[in-house]
Amino acid sequence: MTDFKLTPVKKPFLPVDFEKTILWPWKRCKVRILIVTESGIDFGPSGFGLEELITKALNTSSRPYVDFVITKASRAAFSTGADLLNFRFDNSQAPAPAANKAFNNTNYDQVWLFGIARSPALPLPERLALINFMNAGGGVFATGDHEDLGEALCAEIPRVRSMRKWYWPTAPAGRLVAPDGSSANRLDTTVVGDTPGYQFSDQSDETPQNIIPRYFTVGSAAVPHPLLSKTGGVIKVLPDHAHEGECVVPTVLTEKVVPGDARDEYPMALDGSGRVTPQLVAISYSGAGYLTDAGKPAVNPRCFGAISAYDGHLAGVGRVSVDATWHHFLNINLMGFSPGSVASPEYEDIKQYFRNIALWLSPVSLQKCFRFRLIYYVRYQFPLIWEIRKNPDAGWKDLLHTGRETRKMIEKTIHSAEVLDTARSFLEFGDSKNLHPLHSLLSTAADEAAREKLRLPLLSEDTIIDAILGGVIQNIADKLPEFPQEVAEVFSTKSDDKALEALITDGVTRGLSAISALLSEQSAKTKEFGTLLKR
Repeated sequence: MTDFKLTPVKKPFLPVDFEKTILWPWKRCKVRILIVTESGIDFGPSGFGLEELITKALNTSSRPYVDFVITKASRAAFSTGADLLNFRFDNSQAPAPAANKAFNNTNYDQVWLFGIARSPALPLPERLALINFMNAGGGVFATGDHEDLGEALCAEIPRVRSMRKWYWPTAPAGRLVAPDGSSANRLDTTVVGDTPGYQFSDQSDETPQNIIPRYFTVGSAAVPHPLLSKTGGVIKVLPDHAHEGECVVPTVLTEKVVPGDARDEYPMALDGSGRVTPQLVAISYSGAGYLTDAGKPAVNPRCFGAISAYDGHLAGVGRVSVDATWHHFLNINLMGFSPGSVASPEYEDIKQYFRNIALWLSPVSLQKCFRFRLIYYVRYQFPLIWEIRKNPDAGWKDLLHTGRETRKMIEKTIHSAEVLDTARSFLEFGDSKNLHPLHSLLSTAADEAAREKLRLPLLSEDTIIDAILGGVIQNIADKLPEFPQEVAEVFSTKSDDKALEALITDGVTRGLSAISALLSEQSAKTKEFGTLLKR
């Protein structure tokens, strides 16, 4: 067991702001996001600006322990609202802006790419800088639009290049041709708004398109991907547009990052189960009628990939998220959702999707930061603050009960997908990080056939999750004071995460011991019952 001791420190009683009081001992998690655009997309209030995204969505993380720190960079010489101009990933911009920080994992946690140029292709030195960033754990979000809009910036970035169609009207060998922008084969998600019929301007009203999220079965629950999860449910809407791009799942996973480089585009999973594959996590429907104000014909209706995701953390590299079009993010497509001071429920869901991207793409170190604070935070929320008491001798039944109550709190506080991600992330601590079968069982990105082989008939994923969460929460309850004000008094300064990691590591050990005890008791009773059946 980890040696964890509290050293009392005399401190004045904190203000009565309950949220601040709970989280006072721990530094907030800072997510550093670099948003990169090209000429044609800026950061201002124009139709093709990103002001709505940044000031109304990314102005908050929707979590009380996470801050987003945004740097706005343009590859153009001028861009409204940009912090950096003439931006280059290999830090070769001239003249270098005074505010510029070198593009690397020390200064940024993730980069968002809004590509619009069709050519020329991103130079090799810049691609290598991005590859190094991704392989060191940095997250990447990328999007373009119909045809080859965005090809120059995004089309040859490893993983990004094969998770979406970037080329038009032809594509190199191994790449796919993107949908066009004017024929009946375009991808048109326009939804009729306040006026009869389909108009191009319907993309700017308050009526969104409906998308079909993919669900993943884990234990007795079906959960959406974290990108589309929200408190109490799932995100099922996006802004609509008359000619979108298309996300896909790659069929070839064995390319190198660049020719002559030994590094794999899709590395093997850390547990040796194979290459981690991107997933489509949402489907859109192209079925709009004739656009009366744009001269576009009615489309041939079909479904297509709207959002794809790659969980690179399972392979020791950064995560990737790709979207069908930047029209899901531009002012022109968002302005109609909040004509006054009150945003529609649909817009709240869309903004949560944007925040989910930033949270999900964050590197492993930040994922730990999130989960450390989440589990500490929910312990001191009602009803856990009253129901979970000190119980150092808690048995497996007690810990499973505590875990079930903790699961309810996480679902209520964040969303159902966070339950799974929190339990899995806690398996990274102590000796449990070597329990690869458990990691795979709790991963929606793992191959379903492989997960089925790992399952035990009498031990569900629900039991594993409840045991881990129950062990951690019970350990926090046993080792820390009953009320958050008292916890704050034992720390002289803002704490690093070592104290929380020690609590969580011991808690996971308790949870795994509970599973072991459960299996032993279950085995004995099963053997006894089997003997009775034989008689």
